[in-house]
Amino acid sequence: MKDHVHERIGFREIDEHGNAVQAVSPHVPEPADQGRKRTAVNPFIVALWVMDVGVVWFCMWAFTSAESLMGPSSMGSTAQVNFMILSTLPYGLLAAILLTAGLLFWHAVQWQKKRPTR
Repeated sequence: MKDHVHERIGFREIDEHGNAVQAVSPHVPEPADQGRKRTAVNPFIVALWVMDVGVVWFCMWAFTSAESLMGPSSMGSTAQVNFMILSTLPYGLLAAILLTAGLLFWHAVQWQKKRPTR
């Protein structure tokens, strides 16, 4: 019988307690390295967290160095440096905030995938 109704019928094996167990098929051998597990840490996410911390650290450093350059003995050349630092600082902070929010959203989605739905 090869029709759409009977193709969906599936059989599963159960143990003596009624729990479903993995069916073993003689036609499909099991993979040889089943003991190998995937790493729990995604290296790209770790790199993004490191980059995020770096951007925050750079923004803090730039702000404190610009503050220290604004002393009463500031020369003419430090005004240009202060302008460059303080004009790019808001974009660096915005990038750090968006990157942190994106990473936290990704972690929330991954956490929700691991939890069973009710």
